[in-house]
Amino acid sequence: MADPSADHLKALAELRWMDAEVLLKAGRHSGAYYLAGYTIECGLKAVIALSFRATVIPSKKFVNDIHTHNLEALIALAGLKQQLDAAANDHPELEANWAFTAGWKESSRYETIDPFTANRMMTAVGDPKSGVLQWLKTHW
Repeated sequence: MADPSADHLKALAELRWMDAEVLLKAGRHSGAYYLAGYTIECGLKAVIALSFRATVIPSKKFVNDIHTHNLEALIALAGLKQQLDAAANDHPELEANWAFTAGWKESSRYETIDPFTANRMMTAVGDPKSGVLQWLKTHW
């Protein structure tokens, strides 16, 4: 799909998260790590997609900028940086989980990820109380 909708990106985030869980249970740590980070990328892009309005042409720079895989850049482009900072002030676990998750990069798909790092990423993304995915879903 060349131009995924916000709904498609949300569903894709959920699917990639489930894939990451299956891979982690199977001991496929590198794949689990990569897909956990990709889950957040898809979720952030879903939030960005929701910001588009039918009667407004966004700036070319904005459109070009959203074609990144950098999670720090995407959180800002999604307009969520201040909300994340505020939530992190109240929930230090979320702050730590975001800090870890934000270190993900698209090129990690070419890396071998150890079990500790993969498990840490899965916790950072998926913790039911302070995971980045749970927080992000409140902005969908």
